[in-house]
Amino acid sequence: MGRDVERALDYVAERSILVPHGCRLWTRSLTTDGYAKAVVTEAGRERTVRVHRWLMEQVHGPLPKHAITAHSCNESLCVHIDHLSSATQRTNMRQMADQGRAAGRAHLGYADTRGSLGRAQALQAALREGLDLDALAAAMLEGEARPLVRKALAGGYDAEAYLAAVRASDPSAAMVPLFSADHGVAAPEAEDDGQMSLF
Repeated sequence: MGRDVERALDYVAERSILVPHGCRLWTRSLTTDGYAKAVVTEAGRERTVRVHRWLMEQVHGPLPKHAITAHSCNESLCVHIDHLSSATQRTNMRQMADQGRAAGRAHLGYADTRGSLGRAQALQAALREGLDLDALAAAMLEGEARPLVRKALAGGYDAEAYLAAVRASDPSAAMVPLFSADHGVAAPEAEDDGQMSLF
């Protein structure tokens, strides 16, 4: 691992909290749509970056033109390098629709009822004083639309119950690994549509 990669990973680790279900949740500035934001200095110039994309570029090099950085955990606040991958916007939107997370003007499907910014702000508030699992469970539960996940969080935080409920609630879980721990499970071959694979 190169020095720049190690510095980038350390920078992110110092500004985030690793929670038991595997996400590394950013505790600093947010974009208006709930993603981690930071000001970094490179070659003497400051620039504002979306942390998940910046981290991918630090670890893996420049992303292909028109590529986005997707979250396998579907958590906009997550900056865990193992939960990030390069994808096209089309593939990312297809995964969102397949998982029933499409929201829009009216709340549809399983998207958080607070929107991605509202969810990110609630999770950050719950972690403001450090890792408080009861506060984290309450923040996760508040806008959760999936009945199985609501049930898993209702009794407090339990990482295994939460992950099992997320997987059971996802109609595309058989095809898309949601978390890095799922990568040992072979996904069925998808038809090549000329787009970059999400995973």
